[in-house]
Amino acid sequence: MKQMMKMVCALLIAVWLIPLEGAYAASFKDLPKDNTLITEIDYLVEKRIINGYPNNLFKPNTYVTRSQVAVMLTRALGLQTTNVKNPNYKDVPSTHPYYKEIAAVQNAGIFDSAQKFNPSATLSRGDMAIVLQRAFKLKGSEPYYFSDVTEKTRGYKEISAIANNNIIRGYDDSSFKPNKPLTRAHFSAFLARTLTLSNANLLKDTAFDYTYKYYSINDKKQYTLKYQFSHNDEKNDVWNVKDLKSNKVFKDELLFSDGEFYGQGFAAEYSGHYDLYLRLPLRIGVILHEDEGGVISGIRNTVKATNGTVQAGGVNYHNVIVLEETNYYSGGVWTYYFVDGIGLVKELYNDVVVYELLDRTAV
Repeated sequence: MKQMMKMVCALLIAVWLIPLEGAYAASFKDLPKDNTLITEIDYLVEKRIINGYPNNLFKPNTYVTRSQVAVMLTRALGLQTTNVKNPNYKDVPSTHPYYKEIAAVQNAGIFDSAQKFNPSATLSRGDMAIVLQRAFKLKGSEPYYFSDVTEKTRGYKEISAIANNNIIRGYDDSSFKPNKPLTRAHFSAFLARTLTLSNANLLKDTAFDYTYKYYSINDKKQYTLKYQFSHNDEKNDVWNVKDLKSNKVFKDELLFSDGEFYGQGFAAEYSGHYDLYLRLPLRIGVILHEDEGGVISGIRNTVKATNGTVQAGGVNYHNVIVLEETNYYSGGVWTYYFVDGIGLVKELYNDVVVYELLDRTAV
């Protein structure tokens, strides 16, 4: 009977992890389309790292096991499973269905050497931080405050690293809950975010003048705008904007970045905040939720891709940051396309192109 149960468990793991042709997260019956982790889960399905159960189920609230994590990390990192060194876990014989993957992650230093691996045990949030930091060599040792994490907490440095990389922010009460077991949905999200981390520079290059095709939603007119760098006001890069045809002067654009945040807005006496204000580095998934308070209440920002593609001004751009901003009061959806070292190359409002980079000229 015990042997039969082991075979059943192994089959369930295999069903979840082996991708099926045409599967995607939005097709799962138990994963609503408005789920805040849908972008990350979609990414792992697309990359053939994970899939759901029969009958189009994902079971997002089921706890992930250590053996499932080993298989996912092996696939995500492309670890070799041939000629692996036996990790000598007493509960992982060479006949175990995932012996090679478990050996691969142990050989790579992601999991510790020990007497047992406990393949069917759950993975805690603290251990998640440790394995992700080790697997992807995440940097970021600055202390990050969680009410239940101190320097004596196991994985303290690793927890700080994943928090500093915007992979996780913790709970509303400022806790991290390092001992809490992880669900399938949450581990999938954290893995996808780590895989898509981007430290791209979203600022315009001050050594160039920029020319955009601009469609004004307010007056329904088309403009050809020239952006010229003016100066730095000790915080923002200030860009002068005017229409090349009429010489009409638009409000200056303000761009800010300190490596930890990016801000984008227009110079105006009444403006006390940026239209966009993003925490860096970027990764896929929701980075600002509409339920959060402040002047941005009602806005959801979601990074849809960090290695996307887009065409603007006849140029095909790659490794594009694709950001979607949804206003839940007006129903409007803004889509921004940023390229590292160039800045904004295209912007849409409800699928209408409002900005498109036509040219950059060296000053």
